[in-house]
Amino acid sequence: MKYLPLLLILAGLPAQAEETTEADLFEDESEAPLFQPAEEETLQLDGEEGDSLFAEEVVESESESAPPLPVEISGQSALEYRFFHDHGENPGMDYHNNFSFYLEPKFAYLWDGNRQSLTFKPFWRYDQHDSRRTHFDIREMVWRFTRGPWTFRAGIDRVFWGVTESRHTVDIINQTDLIENSDTEEKLGQPMLRLDYSSLRWGTASLFYLPFSRKRTFPGKEGRLRPPLPITDSADHPDSARPTHPDFAIRWAKTLGYWDVGLTYFRGVTREPRFEIGLTPDFQPVNLRPVYEVIDQVGLDIQGVTGNWLWKLEGFHRAGQGKSFQQLTAGFEYTFSGVFKTGADLGFLAEFLYDNRENQLPLVNFIPFEKDIFVGSRLALNDVSGTELLAGAIIDFDTGTTSYNIEASRRFGNHWKLYLEMRGFVNTDPKDAGYFFRRENYIHTELQYYF
Repeated sequence: MKYLPLLLILAGLPAQAEETTEADLFEDESEAPLFQPAEEETLQLDGEEGDSLFAEEVVESESESAPPLPVEISGQSALEYRFFHDHGENPGMDYHNNFSFYLEPKFAYLWDGNRQSLTFKPFWRYDQHDSRRTHFDIREMVWRFTRGPWTFRAGIDRVFWGVTESRHTVDIINQTDLIENSDTEEKLGQPMLRLDYSSLRWGTASLFYLPFSRKRTFPGKEGRLRPPLPITDSADHPDSARPTHPDFAIRWAKTLGYWDVGLTYFRGVTREPRFEIGLTPDFQPVNLRPVYEVIDQVGLDIQGVTGNWLWKLEGFHRAGQGKSFQQLTAGFEYTFSGVFKTGADLGFLAEFLYDNRENQLPLVNFIPFEKDIFVGSRLALNDVSGTELLAGAIIDFDTGTTSYNIEASRRFGNHWKLYLEMRGFVNTDPKDAGYFFRRENYIHTELQYYF
């Protein structure tokens, strides 16, 4: 699930972060395919063959005789280069080349017959031009305790909800780290207490207590992939939406035949701020200021498999940000297996995106995906190097503004991976938010090392 256009900088929609399971505590992480969540080992709830996308993993063995494992150290680092075809709209954005480096180690320890674990995953990036993008965060620092069908987690963690490819509609627990990538896939660590109950009969129920919320990160004045007006680092929090406001969430998920169903409810400070224009004394616009409010959101996600077809739907109803509104993403993926007389898979994707909220800023429509369509294709060679190619575009029905994305990746040996990305806008309409990013088209190359 690796695709969202740059105009989400203004919309602030959520994106994917992997939910930690016991299975991935000691495995090197790799980039998930575009538009698709990273694979998780899960428990099949309905007795059919295959994996459930939503059931929680259950510890297979609770043997008291299992010896404690030592601390396992893994992780990844990468050297990144971006080439921008044009200079940006504002001073400070007048460069073509940008280098960056990040390091994300992972420390994990299991004991008590694998019933308990500690995971620590810090993240640090240095960026050549954008001082905001040079930053540090704790992605995960969580203790997990499992007893029978119950699992309790405490600390800083990342959680992902959703099934669709072009937009993560119901995903809301973690805040987006937008300075990392405009696709909204990267998430900040969220302090939380979490309790899960898994049952073959009733599915999985999860309860979350989130003691405080985090602000969304945005590129600085020298950063690229931002609107012409810089987004201030300060934010407005009405008294009811202060950062220390306690948030709550609940999720129920179950596999019903060939269908995975999830129901969610969230009450707390929104992860998707709206914006107000900052003005000088003579009423000249100078910046955009995020405004966070307390919301209530009820969501639904469904995914089903019938033959070569994969059907997906996500939607929610939200109150608390002005007039209540709804959002929907729904579509399918059809996969041809063994194409070109090889073991390769070729998939075609299509989704409809809908949002009926009211635009809050004059002159320009800053509500993305009011009525848009996404089309894309995915090629997986299924070779030992894991070669993949993904391409897609989102087209606005009203204006014709189109955002595109192409991604490719290939492993080299046991530790290296080359990742390529190309993003941008074409046919931009001055009344569409994408118009402000028309000079932000870029090519991205990343050399990753896994240890």
